[in-house]
Amino acid sequence: MTHPIRSLYDNAAAKDDRPALFDGDVTLTHGELIALVERAAADLTARGIQPGDRIGLCATNSWRHVVAYLAILRANAVWTPLNPKNGANLNGDFQRRADLALTLHDAPSTGALGATRRPLPLEAWLDSLPEAAPPAILDDPAAPFALKFTGGSTGIPKGVVQSQASGLAALRSLQQFYGFTADDVNLAVAPLTHGSSHYILPVLAAGGAHVLLPTPDRAAILSELKRRISVVFIPPTLIALLMSEADFGPDDFPHLRHLTWSAAPMSPGRVAQAICRFGAVVSSLYGQTEAPMAITGLTAAETVDPETRSSVGRPFPGTPVGLVTREGKIVLRGEGEVVVGGDLARTEYLDAPDLTAASRHEGWLKTGDIGRLDASGRLILIGRSKELIITGGYNVYPGEVEAALNAHPAVREACAFGLPDEIWGERLEAAVAVDARFVDDAAIRAFVREAIGPVRTPKRLHLLPALPRNPVGKVVRGEVRSLLYPDAQSVIRPAVEVLP
Repeated sequence: MTHPIRSLYDNAAAKDDRPALFDGDVTLTHGELIALVERAAADLTARGIQPGDRIGLCATNSWRHVVAYLAILRANAVWTPLNPKNGANLNGDFQRRADLALTLHDAPSTGALGATRRPLPLEAWLDSLPEAAPPAILDDPAAPFALKFTGGSTGIPKGVVQSQASGLAALRSLQQFYGFTADDVNLAVAPLTHGSSHYILPVLAAGGAHVLLPTPDRAAILSELKRRISVVFIPPTLIALLMSEADFGPDDFPHLRHLTWSAAPMSPGRVAQAICRFGAVVSSLYGQTEAPMAITGLTAAETVDPETRSSVGRPFPGTPVGLVTREGKIVLRGEGEVVVGGDLARTEYLDAPDLTAASRHEGWLKTGDIGRLDASGRLILIGRSKELIITGGYNVYPGEVEAALNAHPAVREACAFGLPDEIWGERLEAAVAVDARFVDDAAIRAFVREAIGPVRTPKRLHLLPALPRNPVGKVVRGEVRSLLYPDAQSVIRPAVEVLP
């Protein structure tokens, strides 16, 4: 039995009357949710959806979004999430590339759909479902489970087809990491079109519930955290915004067990601040679309320890992690490109067999991340293999420069990049978002120089109030560089610049 949707029925009788979804004035029990999902799956089948057909889902967080997501899986179709923040042009392109059989959407996201061959509004659809039995669940480890497009932080977004085996591996790892129970309440505030979706099934399988927020309203988030939330998954930027929103301490969150960040690094100083404000509940996950969500995990206990919080934790059981050295050898300790094995990595690129083959090394998935595995088996990320900067003959990964910058107490986040330079070959520079407009840039550079040496110290710092982000909230190195140097022929001046 490999289809992740089967977990929806775990302990069905025991949780039948327990709440499953909270969305404003709407509360659905597990029994009501399962019945609605089955009717919706039956209706999709009646509309001609066949196993393996791809169905788009473009919606804000809501109970309807969760029902539609589960119904797509229950109908043995392939879930294809479309982030409303992508905009109409990108979502239209994704739908064309995915060759969707149907696109489900809510009213607020209509304008973000773009060119759509067969749209179906969620509101009208879910409010008029006929009574019917759903199809049988088809188990096939290799069968497609989801089609997701990468964040596009380094180029054109790639379509990634995730298998049932991959989806189930991620589900099992999250169950092991969190130990979900029927008492857990998860706050779904990060978009369900992305990492937040991975929490839907494991929480429901345990008999727990989800609170759904359509927007990241800080007051609403803090209110829910104080009231009933035990688990929340949010990006580092939102954690920082919450800490600036109001004065609070760990005692304000009596039920909170896990405040988890992922998708972007968080500086050690910011992590320490989060622990001080929220308690010893801060944890982290490392994954990517090609190996979804759960390559490694850093527990709250490990995050509390300053010696281990700079890592991304240890691999999950059943998901081996190794490193490829420059000689092409797979090692389990040392430094190299991070590779992943096991069912989690059973993915492929959409309509791109050559790209899929190029992403493998001796059967392992190459992540594109450069990392270091220490003696305890923890993974420390250094940078991206394709982002290597060669300056003055030395290899520098932006990630290690950013980690050193982020360790400075005045720096919220950083983005290092290279520029052509007649003397250095490539000139290392960095943009940093700082807590104060005027800070001692010389002190920041001296701090970095002391930590990682002069070669990895940026020749120039650009101090910004915030770094630009793409629709999924990631800092895009190319966009940061273009913001600072819109003209490719810009003269590189040896100075420190403060932008308003």
